[in-house]
Amino acid sequence: MIDLSKLNSEQKKVVTSTEGPVLVLAGAGSGKTRSVIYRTAYLIHEKNVSPWNILVVTFTNKAARELRDRLENTFNISTHSLWIGTFHSVCTRILRYEQEHLHFDSNFSIYDEVDQKSVFKKIYKKLQIDPDKFPIGRVRNIISRQKNNLILPELFFKYNERNYYSEIVAEIYSTYQKFLLDNNALDFDDLLMYTAILFYDNQKIRKKYEEKFKYIMIDEYQDTNYAQFKIINLIAQNHQNLCVVGDDDQAIYSWRGANIRNILNFEKDYKNVLTIKLELNYRSPESILKLANDLIKHNDERHPKELRTKIISKEKPELAILENENGEAEFVVDEISRLRSKNENLNECVILYRTNAQSRVFEKSFFHRKIKYQIVGGINFYQRKEIKDIIAYLRILVNPADSESLLRIINFPVRGIGKKTIEKIVDYGLNNKYSFFESLQNSGKNNFLNLSSKRKISDFLSKINEWREKSESLPITDLIKMIIDDIHLMKIHDFSDDPKDISRVENIREFIAAATEFSDNFSAETGNEPLLTDYLQNISLQTDLDHVDENEESVKLMTMHNAKGLEFDHVFIVGLEDGLLPHSRSIENEKDLQEERRLFYVAVTRAKKTLILSYTRSRRTFDKIDYPLPSRFIAELDENLYLKKELHIEIDFKFNIRTESPIKPVLESQKYYKVGQKIAHQKFGKGVILNVDGRGNDAKLTISFANGQLKKIMGSYVKVL
Repeated sequence: MIDLSKLNSEQKKVVTSTEGPVLVLAGAGSGKTRSVIYRTAYLIHEKNVSPWNILVVTFTNKAARELRDRLENTFNISTHSLWIGTFHSVCTRILRYEQEHLHFDSNFSIYDEVDQKSVFKKIYKKLQIDPDKFPIGRVRNIISRQKNNLILPELFFKYNERNYYSEIVAEIYSTYQKFLLDNNALDFDDLLMYTAILFYDNQKIRKKYEEKFKYIMIDEYQDTNYAQFKIINLIAQNHQNLCVVGDDDQAIYSWRGANIRNILNFEKDYKNVLTIKLELNYRSPESILKLANDLIKHNDERHPKELRTKIISKEKPELAILENENGEAEFVVDEISRLRSKNENLNECVILYRTNAQSRVFEKSFFHRKIKYQIVGGINFYQRKEIKDIIAYLRILVNPADSESLLRIINFPVRGIGKKTIEKIVDYGLNNKYSFFESLQNSGKNNFLNLSSKRKISDFLSKINEWREKSESLPITDLIKMIIDDIHLMKIHDFSDDPKDISRVENIREFIAAATEFSDNFSAETGNEPLLTDYLQNISLQTDLDHVDENEESVKLMTMHNAKGLEFDHVFIVGLEDGLLPHSRSIENEKDLQEERRLFYVAVTRAKKTLILSYTRSRRTFDKIDYPLPSRFIAELDENLYLKKELHIEIDFKFNIRTESPIKPVLESQKYYKVGQKIAHQKFGKGVILNVDGRGNDAKLTISFANGQLKKIMGSYVKVL
């Protein structure tokens, strides 16, 4: 018998309601992971469901690992035959199994964002497309949206308007897909799209997985896109034993294709849905939850719910108002220094911001105060050049058709196969419809290369073949070490005093350590030695959050998006200004504005003990200083729910001089200008004062002009009417 005494009544309901469709609306910090783990164990131990008949889809690889570990440690359940993983890892596994029904081989490469950009640059050059008129990032996003909506290149104009711009995008999309197939490669969106299409087109395969996955659980359902919805719907629509867990108040990924309608419409998509709300929060004190509830109630695209808790704290959230971004950074670092002096762990301190660019001033302050910090969501470890080089060698051993990887390493390290030689080989392949690898294999039989080039290519191919043979028997770590030794990769960087080279050596060593760790974990989980394809799949599906170093004590800096699913004792949410949060691109659209509010809600509900919010009166943007308005979300909050303080902090890093003084509030009666006064400006005409910042006639005024413009102007430049 499974002991359910540690669960609350609603969690027990989630665990024991195993038949039919179940919608679990799990508020932040409400113990949804525990509910999913217990539900899985309950199915196996109490309902005698075979582990291989259960599919559990998580949002991150880290969540999948945690779920496996807790099932094994708490319930002594072997997870070898359980299907637990992200949508991408599950779909990769299915596509490799069902290769005979697909138009690519099971040893396909998975291209990440860096690989994609490289391919797009080649396509732009081939099609003579101006990247200024058709920015690669924007076009990639459009193509990603098509794939998420299961729109293949040949169907592009069935669902998109035809015009000059869309015709170019369609041509890029078509060329890109052909390149991927020619190289036996898929990108992340392909993994979902081809799985959904396979299930839709092939009734036999759909039936196979419908019978295999008799019980399905999906975590973070609010963040699923159409392709993910379709994959699950196709295999669950008959038995309907589908439990989805999510929170529409935390739906923050529409920009990458997620559709909040999936969770809002779940009760319409399935029959006789049981809806369970998890509203008891185990993370945050009541003071923080009151603020969170007060914020999110302004959204109307949501299932009504209100977080509650038994945790009581005397400390209210704080709102700090600073003069500028440097003062804001110094204030936050001061607070963290104070926490450290009380023996608080730096790992429990996080700074959350809307955009990555905001981290710079905090990094500067931490550097000067000699406090360790870590940016989460910087360059992914596996996307660093030296690591990408090793991965390219490994990819070629599994998938010789991957010309992108082959071009990366054919002359790295330098082996005398220059650009002109490569161009000749590429041309030869195009003329004879050979892949790049096939062209290399045939280059010795032709006269377009000199003897020296032929010999170098022959040596290169011999080495590739030798490694490929070794890969069939050597453990992954030994194979990686062999390749690194054979190409003298360590020696290239080892004898340099350049900090970048020293860092590259450290990264290569870390890569070897990571491969060893993967092999050990894989063997423990499956009872088998991993194949090279298993390792390549694992590293292709890694995310930034899988590389947070939890061993080194340091303050964490990250965007609010990256904070999803995490929790910290002390949370600092900075830059709460209109234009940052809500973001300038979202202000004009109510739907986008609601997502920005949800993003703020997610940030607030990360806090376990203390929450400090902040905004600045001025902020340097590019080459000018802006005077932003406080975030409109702050104005929505009940002022009784937080403590407000204004500070003036000036820093001169050159001389390390710092002055600080609290700002005494200026009463309205003491101000020269008043809110609501009518004024006139020589250039902008007549207007009304909305806000007064300062006491005298040189106060900074926020004015709404009759022509619709909103301006911040010094009082000395206006005339009171």
